[in-house]
Amino acid sequence: MNWKAISNSQYSKLLGQLETKQDDGKDIYRMFVENTHLNSGNFAHGGFLMSFLDNVMGNAAFKSFNNIPCVTISMTTHFTHSASCGDELIGHPIIEKRTKTLSFVKCQVFSKDNLIVSGTGIWKIVNFKKEMNVSDKIESDDGGW
Repeated sequence: MNWKAISNSQYSKLLGQLETKQDDGKDIYRMFVENTHLNSGNFAHGGFLMSFLDNVMGNAAFKSFNNIPCVTISMTTHFTHSASCGDELIGHPIIEKRTKTLSFVKCQVFSKDNLIVSGTGIWKIVNFKKEMNVSDKIESDDGGW
């Protein structure tokens, strides 16, 4: 299967193209390190690597909830190797556990067989509350909005 571009949020557009495909029945994700991702030492900035890790694990959590939107609750990150401009980053997320509203995810990101960064995190389903109109408010009259 070929790589498919995903995630068209404004932040994702700023960060760069995130792609996904299935490998042996598992979703994997990739991005390429660009000049805009480099720190003053000419290596991939830690913030960029954390954003990539968050996007990969967030997409895995989203899929674990059957495409229900979710948000990051917490995330830990471990940096183990540097990446340079042009390097291909490949993220391998694993859903460790899922409850009704939470998804526990871990991920390793590799480039050229080197473990670049890894992490774990918890994602929670977004609770979309229906906005109340005046009629709803009068009917429920709980004393506050």
